[in-house]
Amino acid sequence: MRRNVPRRHLALVITALMLAAIAGAGWYGRHAILIGVAHVLVAEEPPVPAEVMVVSIASAQAAALEAASLYQQQISARVMLLTWASEPIDDKIRQLGIAYPSRTELARVILAQSGVPANAIEVLPDLVDGTETEIAAVAAFARQRMPASLLFITARSHTARARWLLRRGVSSTTRLCVTSSRFDSFAVESWWQKRGQSREVMSEYLRWGNTLLLGDAWSRRFPSPQNIQQ
Repeated sequence: MRRNVPRRHLALVITALMLAAIAGAGWYGRHAILIGVAHVLVAEEPPVPAEVMVVSIASAQAAALEAASLYQQQISARVMLLTWASEPIDDKIRQLGIAYPSRTELARVILAQSGVPANAIEVLPDLVDGTETEIAAVAAFARQRMPASLLFITARSHTARARWLLRRGVSSTTRLCVTSSRFDSFAVESWWQKRGQSREVMSEYLRWGNTLLLGDAWSRRFPSPQNIQQ
Protein backbone atom coordinates (compact mmCIF):
# COMPACT_ATOMS: atom_id res chain seq x y z
CA MET A 1 0.00 0.00 0.00
CA ARG A 2 1.46 3.37 -1.05
CA ARG A 3 2.01 5.87 1.72
CA ASN A 4 0.99 9.48 1.12
CA VAL A 5 3.76 12.00 1.60
CA PRO A 6 2.61 14.78 3.97
CA ARG A 7 2.19 18.09 2.22
CA ARG A 8 4.54 19.80 4.67
CA HIS A 9 7.32 17.34 3.85
CA LEU A 10 6.67 17.72 0.14
CA ALA A 11 6.86 21.52 0.45
CA LEU A 12 10.18 21.23 2.30
CA VAL A 13 11.58 18.96 -0.40
CA ILE A 14 10.48 21.31 -3.18
CA THR A 15 11.89 24.32 -1.31
CA ALA A 16 15.21 22.55 -0.79
CA LEU A 17 15.38 21.63 -4.47
CA MET A 18 14.61 25.22 -5.48
CA LEU A 19 17.30 26.58 -3.16
CA ALA A 20 19.77 24.05 -4.51
CA ALA A 21 18.91 25.09 -8.06
CA ILE A 22 19.34 28.79 -7.22
CA ALA A 23 22.65 28.11 -5.48
CA GLY A 24 23.80 26.04 -8.45
CA ALA A 25 22.84 28.79 -10.88
CA GLY A 26 24.61 31.34 -8.71
CA TRP A 27 27.75 29.23 -8.58
CA TYR A 28 27.63 28.62 -12.33
CA GLY A 29 27.25 32.34 -13.02
CA ARG A 30 29.47 33.58 -10.21
CA HIS A 31 32.05 35.11 -12.53
CA ALA A 32 29.44 37.27 -14.23
CA ILE A 33 28.08 38.34 -10.85
CA LEU A 34 31.54 39.20 -9.48
CA ILE A 35 32.42 41.14 -12.62
CA GLY A 36 29.15 43.03 -12.29
CA VAL A 37 29.95 43.93 -8.68
CA ALA A 38 33.14 45.72 -9.78
CA HIS A 39 31.71 47.05 -13.04
CA VAL A 40 29.31 49.25 -11.06
CA LEU A 41 32.31 51.07 -9.56
CA VAL A 42 34.04 51.83 -12.86
CA ALA A 43 32.94 54.58 -15.25
CA GLU A 44 35.96 55.80 -17.20
CA GLU A 45 36.48 57.19 -20.67
CA PRO A 46 39.46 57.24 -23.01
CA PRO A 47 41.47 60.43 -22.37
CA VAL A 48 40.57 63.31 -24.68
CA PRO A 49 42.29 66.69 -25.12
CA ALA A 50 41.46 68.98 -22.20
CA GLU A 51 42.35 72.48 -21.07
CA VAL A 52 43.51 71.11 -17.74
CA MET A 53 44.00 67.68 -16.23
CA VAL A 54 43.80 66.99 -12.51
CA VAL A 55 45.83 64.32 -10.72
CA SER A 56 43.91 62.65 -7.92
CA ILE A 57 46.19 62.39 -4.91
CA ALA A 58 44.15 59.38 -3.79
CA SER A 59 46.07 57.54 -6.52
CA ALA A 60 49.13 59.77 -6.61
CA GLN A 61 51.78 57.54 -8.20
CA ALA A 62 49.71 55.96 -10.97
CA ALA A 63 47.77 59.15 -11.73
CA ALA A 64 50.93 61.27 -11.90
CA LEU A 65 52.59 58.79 -14.25
CA GLU A 66 49.50 58.86 -16.45
CA ALA A 67 49.37 62.66 -16.44
CA ALA A 68 53.04 62.84 -17.44
CA SER A 69 52.41 60.45 -20.34
CA LEU A 70 49.34 62.41 -21.46
CA TYR A 71 51.29 65.66 -21.23
CA GLN A 72 53.91 64.24 -23.60
CA GLN A 73 51.06 63.23 -25.93
CA GLN A 74 49.82 66.84 -25.79
CA ILE A 75 46.46 65.80 -24.36
CA SER A 76 46.76 68.78 -22.01
CA ALA A 77 49.36 71.46 -21.33
CA ARG A 78 48.34 72.05 -17.71
CA VAL A 79 48.48 69.65 -14.77
CA MET A 80 46.73 70.38 -11.47
CA LEU A 81 47.70 68.76 -8.18
CA LEU A 82 45.80 68.87 -4.91
CA THR A 83 47.28 69.42 -1.46
CA TRP A 84 47.03 66.23 0.57
CA ALA A 85 46.49 66.86 4.29
CA SER A 86 49.29 65.42 6.42
CA GLU A 87 48.55 63.04 9.24
CA PRO A 88 50.19 63.68 12.65
CA ILE A 89 52.34 60.58 12.21
CA ASP A 90 53.69 61.98 8.91
CA ASP A 91 54.86 65.12 10.68
CA LYS A 92 56.41 63.03 13.46
CA ILE A 93 58.43 61.04 10.92
CA ARG A 94 59.71 64.24 9.28
CA GLN A 95 60.75 65.58 12.68
CA LEU A 96 63.13 62.62 12.88
CA GLY A 97 64.94 63.98 9.84
CA ILE A 98 63.59 61.29 7.52
CA ALA A 99 62.87 62.36 3.95
CA TYR A 100 59.20 61.50 3.76
CA PRO A 101 57.42 63.30 0.92
CA SER A 102 53.71 63.95 1.03
CA ARG A 103 51.52 62.49 -1.70
CA THR A 104 51.42 65.90 -3.35
CA GLU A 105 55.21 66.27 -3.27
CA LEU A 106 55.64 62.73 -4.62
CA ALA A 107 53.27 63.44 -7.50
CA ARG A 108 55.12 66.67 -8.31
CA VAL A 109 58.48 64.88 -8.37
CA ILE A 110 57.08 62.13 -10.63
CA LEU A 111 55.81 64.77 -13.06
CA ALA A 112 59.07 66.71 -13.02
CA GLN A 113 61.23 63.60 -13.47
CA SER A 114 58.97 62.55 -16.34
CA GLY A 115 59.61 65.74 -18.24
CA VAL A 116 56.68 67.96 -17.24
CA PRO A 117 58.04 71.52 -16.76
CA ALA A 118 57.44 73.33 -13.49
CA ASN A 119 55.44 76.09 -15.19
CA ALA A 120 52.93 73.49 -16.43
CA ILE A 121 52.18 72.25 -12.88
CA GLU A 122 49.91 74.04 -10.42
CA VAL A 123 49.03 72.96 -6.89
CA LEU A 124 45.62 73.95 -5.56
CA PRO A 125 45.90 75.10 -1.93
CA ASP A 126 42.73 73.43 -0.64
CA LEU A 127 43.57 70.61 1.78
CA VAL A 128 42.09 67.26 0.79
CA ASP A 129 41.90 63.84 2.41
CA GLY A 130 39.85 61.79 -0.04
CA THR A 131 37.83 61.80 -3.22
CA GLU A 132 35.00 63.97 -1.89
CA THR A 133 37.25 66.78 -0.67
CA GLU A 134 39.25 66.49 -3.90
CA ILE A 135 36.09 66.98 -5.95
CA ALA A 136 35.07 69.94 -3.78
CA ALA A 137 38.46 71.57 -4.45
CA VAL A 138 38.25 70.85 -8.19
CA ALA A 139 34.71 72.22 -8.32
CA ALA A 140 35.83 75.43 -6.57
CA PHE A 141 38.67 75.77 -9.08
CA ALA A 142 36.32 75.16 -12.02
CA ARG A 143 33.81 77.73 -10.79
CA GLN A 144 36.54 80.36 -10.52
CA ARG A 145 38.58 79.60 -13.64
CA MET A 146 35.76 78.23 -15.85
CA PRO A 147 37.93 75.86 -17.95
CA ALA A 148 36.29 74.71 -21.16
CA SER A 149 37.29 71.10 -20.43
CA LEU A 150 38.72 69.14 -17.53
CA LEU A 151 40.26 65.67 -17.36
CA PHE A 152 40.24 64.01 -13.93
CA ILE A 153 42.64 61.09 -13.39
CA THR A 154 41.87 58.88 -10.41
CA ALA A 155 41.94 55.26 -9.24
CA ARG A 156 39.93 52.98 -11.54
CA SER A 157 37.65 51.82 -8.72
CA HIS A 158 36.90 55.48 -7.86
CA THR A 159 35.88 56.58 -11.36
CA ALA A 160 32.09 56.08 -11.07
CA ARG A 161 31.89 57.96 -7.77
CA ALA A 162 34.23 60.70 -8.99
CA ARG A 163 32.14 61.20 -12.13
CA TRP A 164 28.92 61.30 -10.09
CA LEU A 165 30.35 63.95 -7.76
CA LEU A 166 31.92 66.02 -10.54
CA ARG A 167 28.65 66.16 -12.49
CA ARG A 168 27.03 67.71 -9.43
CA GLY A 169 29.85 70.10 -8.53
CA VAL A 170 31.12 71.43 -11.86
CA SER A 171 29.19 73.67 -14.24
CA SER A 172 27.69 72.00 -17.28
CA THR A 173 29.69 74.47 -19.40
CA THR A 174 32.87 72.55 -18.52
CA ARG A 175 33.29 69.34 -20.51
CA LEU A 176 34.32 66.57 -18.13
CA CYS A 177 36.31 63.40 -18.71
CA VAL A 178 37.09 60.91 -15.94
CA THR A 179 39.72 58.26 -16.52
CA SER A 180 42.22 56.08 -14.69
CA SER A 181 45.88 55.36 -15.24
CA ARG A 182 47.21 52.65 -17.50
CA PHE A 183 49.41 51.82 -14.51
CA ASP A 184 46.36 51.12 -12.31
CA SER A 185 46.31 47.37 -11.66
CA PHE A 186 42.65 47.11 -10.62
CA ALA A 187 41.02 44.46 -12.87
CA VAL A 188 37.23 44.27 -13.14
CA GLU A 189 37.47 40.77 -14.61
CA SER A 190 39.53 39.23 -11.80
CA TRP A 191 39.54 41.53 -8.75
CA TRP A 192 38.40 38.75 -6.37
CA GLN A 193 41.61 36.82 -7.01
CA LYS A 194 43.75 39.44 -5.25
CA ARG A 195 43.42 40.40 -1.61
CA GLY A 196 44.24 44.07 -2.13
CA GLN A 197 41.71 44.52 -4.91
CA SER A 198 39.05 42.65 -2.93
CA ARG A 199 39.57 45.09 -0.07
CA GLU A 200 39.34 47.97 -2.53
CA VAL A 201 35.95 46.79 -3.84
CA MET A 202 34.55 46.46 -0.32
CA SER A 203 36.00 49.83 0.70
CA GLU A 204 34.60 51.58 -2.37
CA TYR A 205 31.08 50.31 -1.64
CA LEU A 206 31.48 51.69 1.90
CA ARG A 207 32.63 55.01 0.40
CA TRP A 208 29.50 55.09 -1.75
CA GLY A 209 27.46 54.61 1.42
CA ASN A 210 29.39 57.43 3.06
CA THR A 211 28.71 59.65 0.05
CA LEU A 212 25.02 58.89 -0.42
CA LEU A 213 23.85 58.29 3.14
CA LEU A 214 26.25 60.05 5.50
CA GLY A 215 27.17 63.15 3.51
CA ASP A 216 30.91 62.39 3.72
CA ALA A 217 30.88 62.10 7.50
CA TRP A 218 34.36 60.55 7.49
CA SER A 219 36.14 63.59 6.07
CA ARG A 220 37.98 66.11 8.18
CA ARG A 221 36.80 69.70 7.83
CA PHE A 222 39.49 72.03 6.56
CA PRO A 223 39.46 75.84 6.46
CA SER A 224 39.01 77.08 2.91
CA PRO A 225 41.85 79.23 1.49
CA GLN A 226 40.84 82.81 0.83
CA ASN A 227 42.03 82.65 -2.77
CA ILE A 228 43.08 79.94 -5.19
CA GLN A 229 46.70 80.39 -6.24
CA GLN A 230 47.07 82.21 -9.52
